[in-house]
Amino acid sequence: MRKYQLIKRVLKQVWAGALLTLLACAAIPGAQAEPVQIVAFGDSNTAGFRVTNEHAYPAQLERALRAKGYDVRILNSGVSGNTSSMGLARIDKAVPPGTRIAIVYFGRNDVRWGLEPAKIRVNIEAIVKQLRARDIEVLLIGLRTFSLADIAAENGALYYPDFFAGVSRDGEKDSKYTLIFDPIQHLNAAGYEVVVSHLVPEVEAILAKQQAADRDPIGHLLSVPLPPERPQSVAQ
Repeated sequence: MRKYQLIKRVLKQVWAGALLTLLACAAIPGAQAEPVQIVAFGDSNTAGFRVTNEHAYPAQLERALRAKGYDVRILNSGVSGNTSSMGLARIDKAVPPGTRIAIVYFGRNDVRWGLEPAKIRVNIEAIVKQLRARDIEVLLIGLRTFSLADIAAENGALYYPDFFAGVSRDGEKDSKYTLIFDPIQHLNAAGYEVVVSHLVPEVEAILAKQQAADRDPIGHLLSVPLPPERPQSVAQ
């Protein structure tokens, strides 16, 4: 009983200190929120193979979100040819401190090179877990050939099942959305524009969640319940 009461007192003191800190920050005159930092983390589909940076999907997504009034900055951390294991190896450098949202899309090169789906899943789950451990919201993009929805659900990430929705049918990409003389059929600027139109609502859902928490951080903190008090034992 004494141990429980001590823990309860300590928790109350910690929460009181946190509340005072939040109130002090809110009272600072002229304080302005910085743009929400988003990282697009993936392979050539993120990097924008053979298109200019401004036409790759991260830049187009940033413009689309800013046009809707969101103060965001999107860093393109795509590297052509990357597999999921390569992405995992460079995650700390690719997703810098201050990142609040990461859009993760790996696996197509793994499939192309014949890596077993189980190994792809292990790598992608490790990426998602590391990001969530840093309190980064994750939009995980899956592969048409197999689902990663369970990985997203188990780690509190949002899931989008197919990057190429809108530019392909049954795995076959529409040629008007792909580069010419490219056997892999990477997307062109028009193709990325379609992709972005599908991604905008997904990212907006995460931004709305973050904005709600930012508007009421104290309420969010108070919503965490204290552990239930243990009933006192009755002497027999």
